[in-house]
Amino acid sequence: MNERITSVTAYTTLEFVDGAALGHDWTEGGSGVLNVTASGEEPDRVELQFELDGLDVERLPNHADRIDLTPEQARTVAAALTRYADRIDGDESA
Repeated sequence: MNERITSVTAYTTLEFVDGAALGHDWTEGGSGVLNVTASGEEPDRVELQFELDGLDVERLPNHADRIDLTPEQARTVAAALTRYADRIDGDESA
């Protein structure tokens, strides 16, 4: 990944994921970085960060996206991720 905006360290949540940028009439897929963090000494939000490799997408300038979640929103997203992961793994109770 060239000219990365998102810091990738030993603490990065997922340093290599498949992702895509979507437009009205186009899609460009590629590899990326996904990180979940809470910054500062007294954080008030959970940050979900995603950055596609700039070498994989031609239609977008190098950039990273960030979503700020309240703790309640983060728990809602975590529950949904778990529910769908269980469904994909074949857990009938999901």
